[in-house]
Amino acid sequence: MSRFFVSILLAMSGLAASIDAHAQNARQARSEVEASMLVTGHVDIDREGRVSAHALDQQDKLPGYVIALIDRAIPAMRFEPIVSDGAPIEARAKMSLRMVATPTGDGNMDLRIRSVHFGDEYASDDAGSIRSAGMRPPRYPAGMVRIGAKGTVYLLLKIGRDGRVAEVMAEQVNLTAIGNARQMEMIRSTLSRSAIEAARAWTFVPPTEGEEARKDHWVVRVPVEYMFGDDRAPAYGQWVAYHPGPRQRPDWAQPTPEGFSPDALVAGAVAPERSRFRLLTPLEG
Repeated sequence: MSRFFVSILLAMSGLAASIDAHAQNARQARSEVEASMLVTGHVDIDREGRVSAHALDQQDKLPGYVIALIDRAIPAMRFEPIVSDGAPIEARAKMSLRMVATPTGDGNMDLRIRSVHFGDEYASDDAGSIRSAGMRPPRYPAGMVRIGAKGTVYLLLKIGRDGRVAEVMAEQVNLTAIGNARQMEMIRSTLSRSAIEAARAWTFVPPTEGEEARKDHWVVRVPVEYMFGDDRAPAYGQWVAYHPGPRQRPDWAQPTPEGFSPDALVAGAVAPERSRFRLLTPLEG
């Protein structure tokens, strides 16, 4: 068996199973588990919106087959040209890619880029973008600790001009513990409530320069990861397994960009709802 299959199978078999999972719908949930990896780097975009170059972070830690797939896919991408003062310009975007591997049912695995995010690299003192001022992490719900529930809540926040959170919702919740449908719904609901409660107290520094400063509100995304204190975070380039949750969007948020889903974001980071880097081509895997 190839190292690719071994690493994928280990990731998927390592999914937490501390929750009772004897029901038929729990078996169905297991069939929906994905092996996943978040890869970061950057792309250079020319004046016509074509990718002129790309680079991956810590490439020596990534499997060769992942690098090969990305090296095929990224040069074929096309972006809406970046315009400054009425003229197209060259630009560099930071990049994060959510890689997934799923069983095909015939003993093979389907490897693809499931979602992408391209954005600017903001400095902590950038007056042209919204920045976090205070983001105290939520407490881990005690009941969830007892049953071994873990996952990531992808929050969508609407920030007012006073820097406070006016609206917040959980856009998606991915789990790393499998149970039946009722149990997983309960876990997603509990982790969402915990993250939302904490987020309501967060504060931000609104932009004071550029076009962003003229808005009456800003929408940002913040992934919140629930992991036990003694857990070791997955190493970069390591496959992990999780059960992706359903997506939802409030009426105060814009439609998501081409090829984007919240789990393309790095946990703990603040990402503006929309990026100036707009992908025009569909993802191919």
